[in-house]
Amino acid sequence: MPSSDNTNRVSRRGFLIALTGSAIAAAAACRPGNPDVPTPYAPGSGLAPTATRPIPTADVSAAPDPTYGQITFDQIRLTPVESLYITQYDYNNTPEVDAQTWALTVDGLVEQPLTLNYEQALAMPVHEDTRTLECISNPVGGDLIGNLTWTGFLFQEILDRVKVKPEATHVRFEAADGYTTAVQLEWITQPGVMLAYNMNGEPLTVKHGFPLRIHMPGLYGQKMPRWLTRIEFIDYDYIGFWESRGWSNVADIRTKSIVQSPPDNARLSNGARFYLQGVAVAGKRRITAVEVRIDDGEWMPATLAHGPSPLAWTQWYVPWTFSAPGAYRVAVRATDETGFVQVNEDAGLFGGAYPSGTDAIHSLVLESA
Repeated sequence: MPSSDNTNRVSRRGFLIALTGSAIAAAAACRPGNPDVPTPYAPGSGLAPTATRPIPTADVSAAPDPTYGQITFDQIRLTPVESLYITQYDYNNTPEVDAQTWALTVDGLVEQPLTLNYEQALAMPVHEDTRTLECISNPVGGDLIGNLTWTGFLFQEILDRVKVKPEATHVRFEAADGYTTAVQLEWITQPGVMLAYNMNGEPLTVKHGFPLRIHMPGLYGQKMPRWLTRIEFIDYDYIGFWESRGWSNVADIRTKSIVQSPPDNARLSNGARFYLQGVAVAGKRRITAVEVRIDDGEWMPATLAHGPSPLAWTQWYVPWTFSAPGAYRVAVRATDETGFVQVNEDAGLFGGAYPSGTDAIHSLVLESA
């Protein structure tokens, strides 16, 4: 059985182990492009609405708020490459791979092992897709998530050539930085698995995995290594780096929704129309509804803007007008095609992100003045 020679390596995040053990250390696996994370409303904080305040309304005839009075989430937005979060288990080891010498090995329990160089990868039939990438430790309302157009080729091209043996049950990945992880066989043999060499029309950057990274529908980034060098078909359950530190060994994406505009603690013009706007994701499942609640009012349906497939995030927006000054709590929840509805408030480490990701409701506070 192959062994991981990296599970004992300590990155600069190792100091967090002293706080709550390996769970906290693992939770720092992802580094945001913008470190600010929305602050949830806390009962008793002094921000709660008064009982005598008029109920706010969805007055679309009101004059627009000068900053947040326009719909900007009605067309699918792409995350700029420089804004996409960075995940790395060892920030002191960012491999700068030479495309001329790089190769991907696909071996193990296959009939015909294969080695693919960069030129051969670029020569594969091209597949392009817009997909959302999210870190498993993304906190409630966090920005460890991005939506980009990826270009590469479908992994089915490889499967057709190597011919996986019947006894294979799992797939193990190795990356140029020493990172390892694994998935059950069905995750890599499902439709839509792709090996990507471009993001938003340009070659992968060094930090985002040049020359090649893998995308498997329905999984968090933990299971999809960058700087990929080996894919090995095996007949046992391999425990990788983050999995050995308590994170989920499946790491399938939870349904969630996020308010992205206005940001937490934003000040809005009283009596002016503005738009609550954001995104929702559910892995391979389609988002069927997003609802917004102001304070303790009724849940209100949002207008949805779907991406080209469920693999891209769904955007949403709701018009609103605050008819009295004060602080208001705004919450959002999503429903996916299985009927699952977000119901839990954020609680626990990173809003419950450890160890399997979070589906807790995102809420924030806006001020009308």
